[in-house]
Amino acid sequence: MIRRLFATLLERADTQEAIGLNWSRLRSTRSVERRYSDRTEWILILVLSVLIVAVPFSTVANSGDPFAVALEERMPALLRQYRVPGAVVSYIKNGDVVWTKAFGRANLATGAPMQPDMAFNHGSNGKVLTAWGIMRLVEEGKVGLDAPANRYLKRWQLRSSKFDPNAVTIRRLLSHAAGLSVHGFLDYDQRRRLPSLVEILEGKNQAEMFNGEVNGPVFIKWEPGSQAHYSGGGFVILQMVIEDVSGESFAAFMHREVTAPLGIDRLRWVWTRQLEAAAPVPYGELQEPLGYRQLGCQAIGSELCSVPDFARFLAAAVPGPHGEPSGRGVLKPETVEQMLEIQPSTVDTGLGYGIGSVNGDKLLGHSGANPGWNAQFLLDVKRREGFVIANNSMHGSQLDSAVQKFWFKTVLAVDAGTDPPPAEGITVPANKIVLKVALGFGVLLFAATSLCGYQIASGKRHWLSPFRKRRLFTLLPSVLVALVWWYWFYAPQSMPLPFGPAFPDIWVLPLVNYIMNVLLGWVGVSFIFALFPRGHLAENLSVKRST
Repeated sequence: MIRRLFATLLERADTQEAIGLNWSRLRSTRSVERRYSDRTEWILILVLSVLIVAVPFSTVANSGDPFAVALEERMPALLRQYRVPGAVVSYIKNGDVVWTKAFGRANLATGAPMQPDMAFNHGSNGKVLTAWGIMRLVEEGKVGLDAPANRYLKRWQLRSSKFDPNAVTIRRLLSHAAGLSVHGFLDYDQRRRLPSLVEILEGKNQAEMFNGEVNGPVFIKWEPGSQAHYSGGGFVILQMVIEDVSGESFAAFMHREVTAPLGIDRLRWVWTRQLEAAAPVPYGELQEPLGYRQLGCQAIGSELCSVPDFARFLAAAVPGPHGEPSGRGVLKPETVEQMLEIQPSTVDTGLGYGIGSVNGDKLLGHSGANPGWNAQFLLDVKRREGFVIANNSMHGSQLDSAVQKFWFKTVLAVDAGTDPPPAEGITVPANKIVLKVALGFGVLLFAATSLCGYQIASGKRHWLSPFRKRRLFTLLPSVLVALVWWYWFYAPQSMPLPFGPAFPDIWVLPLVNYIMNVLLGWVGVSFIFALFPRGHLAENLSVKRST
């Protein structure tokens, strides 16, 4: 069952200490305190009481926590092993967030350390948030859990095929048992127009990849209710259900009905300049900065919030430390209980949650990943204990898996196996090849420039006089290519891209920089050769001009 849970999760070095009170130090100083007057003791007690009230319990670090100790000892080495710049972990105990720790770097260029309250994109973990939004509508009687999704859709409909579209119910969409296609969708540079929900569902105006598994049209591919197939396309439909039923945007509905009532009203669904300033830099497989990219559909995983905020949402699935009911007043406890049951036609999926068990205890889990971001959570329902981890690397899933394993070992006393090996990534071999080719061209361009300089110095090449525009006109195509390349990859965010969502969108990989450097070098050397032709050519040009 542990292996099955891991499979579900995969589908879907400075430390910033949490603030706390060192009670052992207070106990060791009692002999000193006795020398104070009664008045001084009362003042000290009053100050300590104010501190206890003022410092949120969610930031208090328990130094005796075996998982916290394991993190402190192992995380710096794990960050190096998996080439992850930084990570943040929040811990849940007794249904509450009890500590948050930050490790590593938020920005490799500046060396800025990771901070506990930084905003992350938690990726597909947000599908659980979407499930809460849908269940709000179910509780209000506006949506039927076992009703066809088509009943609530106004802008788009699932079409008839060899399978009945009315069998695609809300419950089956939430549990990935609706038989729908499309595992996931690409995100986009913020300078580009995003596809609409209808375009996403139709597979139009997008770059379809991997035989429709990414960015393809959403249709009924398998018999609904017969088996589970993870489908981001199903959650695009769920966002449309929320918007068409509520009559407002997905973000506005979720803020009013779910996140703000849970006390995580800072959670947002679209990047802003303020959020970017409060977030770490996301990095790719080669530790290149990827920028703050945006999904076309928010319900599939564009939520942006701190790790402790997401942990507070996760903790709301179980009773709180002071008798607060599961659901925390946003959902009824019986609704949450229904969400945490394995659904028909699935083996490990509830309504939004991945579900497994260890030693008879039910575990909730999910993972999320977008370019430059990785996140994961686990929660033991009976113990009301678990964690949320997020990091700023495309390589971060291996780190998250390693953290899971020693959580199982230190908290549940379960051996989940060895740490996963570091992932090389698909771009590393290509980057090596392009680097070698670029270096080869660079040597040739340097040799050509040196030869041209020598010929100019020896009088074999002369300044083109009189100036001939026609000769330079031949260089115009390469200049235009260089300008378009620069605008596509390097123009600032204030300059929108004229390309639609169907045009391939690639972030600035190091190999792209290599190609850009070669291109600019070629244009520069070509200009030098054009402006300083060989002596006989310059003389011929001058003779033709004079005649």
